[in-house]
Amino acid sequence: SVYSCSLFWRATVQSCVSSVVFPVKKIDEFAFSASTFQKCNRKEPDFDECVLTAAQGGLAQLTHPVKEISFSGLEPVEILELKIEAGHQTVAVDQNFKNCKLYGLSKTRLSKFRFDFDRNGVDVAGFIPEIKKVCEYELDGKVLLLPIKGEGTSTVILRDINSTLTTSFEETKKDGETYMKFKNTKFAFDPGFVSFNFENLFNGDKELGDNINKVLNDNWQDVFQDVKSGYEQALSLVAEGIINQFFTKLSAEDVFD
Repeated sequence: SVYSCSLFWRATVQSCVSSVVFPVKKIDEFAFSASTFQKCNRKEPDFDECVLTAAQGGLAQLTHPVKEISFSGLEPVEILELKIEAGHQTVAVDQNFKNCKLYGLSKTRLSKFRFDFDRNGVDVAGFIPEIKKVCEYELDGKVLLLPIKGEGTSTVILRDINSTLTTSFEETKKDGETYMKFKNTKFAFDPGFVSFNFENLFNGDKELGDNINKVLNDNWQDVFQDVKSGYEQALSLVAEGIINQFFTKLSAEDVFD
């Protein structure tokens, strides 16, 4: 999805992720409204189960463009710029990506989606069969002590992902209704498999490029572990942007009885 606001949505953090920038895009389609979202009663004993069902259903609806909340759908999520800084052991290279597309988030199978109104927090857990990240990349550094340099198209695929998300929210009143703004979102995940493909390494030297890609894939666990926190922070920003775009337009009264 492209995050659509009047301005570019920019978020920065201090450590592994330098920046994530989402583009502006006009949304012409309409696939969702408050009336199509399952409402849940906070006072009912099955509230948590209802929220989980509603969230899974809402996720399916957000696969498509949503004019009402200026959201162009989860397939794909588009990111203009993404920078993941060098790791501390095997990955001694800053990863600069642009014009990224993330595929697969809409396939998330939620196992928990719990609102805690006493502490203004939300806890989420789920399984994602696959996330595919396709970006233009620029690299110049070392991985596993081997030089890596180039620019072109990159594809990173993560499979069998167990994930959790925690976030907190503040409530504000507007026109007599309550709106929630989410912050401090933390997305954590463990993939069962990761593959890398960087095209046009070393100015298109196929033999060198194939060798480096093979080394990356043969050692994917060590390589990914070193930059995992950067990917987690990037996806935390993506998730927070999606949640806030949803709840900017829909009040608590729209989704809860």
